[in-house]
Amino acid sequence: MKKIFVKNRDLVVPGTLLAQGSFKNGRGTFKEGNRLYSSVVGLVRVSNDTVSVVPLEGPYIPEVGDTVIGKIVDVKFSNWIVDIGAPYQAGLRVQDVIEGRVDVLKTDLRKIFDIGDIIYAKIKAYNEINQIDLITKGMPFNGGPLKGGQLVKITPSKVPRLIGKGGSMINMIKNLTGTRIIVGQNGWVWVSGRKEELEKLAIEAILKVNRESHTQGLTDRVREMLVKRLNELKEQGIIEEIPQLEEGEGQ
Repeated sequence: MKKIFVKNRDLVVPGTLLAQGSFKNGRGTFKEGNRLYSSVVGLVRVSNDTVSVVPLEGPYIPEVGDTVIGKIVDVKFSNWIVDIGAPYQAGLRVQDVIEGRVDVLKTDLRKIFDIGDIIYAKIKAYNEINQIDLITKGMPFNGGPLKGGQLVKITPSKVPRLIGKGGSMINMIKNLTGTRIIVGQNGWVWVSGRKEELEKLAIEAILKVNRESHTQGLTDRVREMLVKRLNELKEQGIIEEIPQLEEGEGQ
């Protein structure tokens, strides 16, 4: 009989009984018989029939299907090497970027993604020998490269709090600062705004969420901080108006 004893985003410690039955054990868990336990201090993540625990600290551990932001660190003959903040670098093959057949002898991969470029990708595969494969086909912005903006890094386990219920937190930050924000499940966040001051303000809010993610009333404090800073920017003549949130937004 399948039974789960925890909820998504519950904080657990090593040895906590998570589930029993035919659940798959994801990262941060181990099985004894048909029972699944936590092996780390972290937040529960239940996805279909897989139960995982995302460590509160430490590097990002990939899971297939995760969307991540990465940085190109090398260009090979037929693929790119990408840093995604995991213990091991990831690979991105040309066929996972471009539709159709590609003649790598006639294709300069640096004209697609070059060293230093920031990309938006999905974890295609991750195996027991720590080989990580990415794919950008079908991703927003065709995976990039993401031009301009700034990259900020937070603890991967804090990503759900940054996004908020139904996207409430991240949408509030986007709408008040007028910035474009892409959040990777690896804790890398890309922020781009029409003014540098608004980019910095969005980053300040993101880092506040990262620091205070387990505290009560965080949404209200982030909203108050943003409105206060925006009023200061208006007084300085940097912005003309302060965006108004729709009723219920940021709740």
